Amino acid sequence: MHTCLSPCADITMVPGAVSERLAELGIDWISITDHNTCGNVRSFKNILEKKGIKVIPGIEVQSLEDVHILGYFSSVEIAEEYSKWLEGKMKKINLDPEKFGYQLYVNENDEYYSMEENWLGQPVNLSINNVFKSIHNFGGIAVFAHIERKMGVLYQMGFIPEMKTKPVIEISFKKTLSEYDFVRKFQCIHSSDAHNIDMLKPTMNISTSSRTFTNFTNSIMNRSQKDRVKIIWD
Repeated sequence: MHTCLSPCADITMVPGAVSERLAELGIDWISITDHNTCGNVRSFKNILEKKGIKVIPGIEVQSLEDVHILGYFSSVEIAEEYSKWLEGKMKKINLDPEKFGYQLYVNENDEYYSMEENWLGQPVNLSINNVFKSIHNFGGIAVFAHIERKMGVLYQMGFIPEMKTKPVIEISFKKTLSEYDFVRKFQCIHSSDAHNIDMLKPTMNISTSSRTFTNFTNSIMNRSQKDRVKIIWD
């Protein structure tokens, strides 16, 4: 899910409102994946985990090819280190919030305390392969985001490129499995990609002994464990 720091997300995506809605829905495990930044992960994690909702620190990187790639990390500290490193791979483009949307840092009291002035909706100076490599170098796992939608690898390029190891892919629609038979060869995940409160919903049921990064990684990366992951379709 995105927070009020992503330019295309609603400014109501603040920790308090999100935690209340997730609790109502019975969701106990989520990831924060803002565009090209992890700047709001810490405040969200601190509030959500008080409600018993585990948070995987994450990011959604836009590659040079305009392909979105999700990165998941084992800790807030590592996610923030990656985010800081990624800043150096972006151009300096002053944000026009009325044109591109507001990019707001929020604290644990749902108070906006700063606005990111560099436009986060731009591609970083990294190819797809180098985005994957950079995430792995920080101990994270990389996933092709919403492959069949705009900014998804299949939508943008018409195919899924060969990688050193077969990537995990995120699919948005159940029909994708029948429209593109080759998709079944990949480990697939599904998420809300929520940009506003109303988009939050359960999307996967992951059976695991505890809500840890290691168990998350094993569940979605290991094909022998795929019975642990049940996709919840609309």
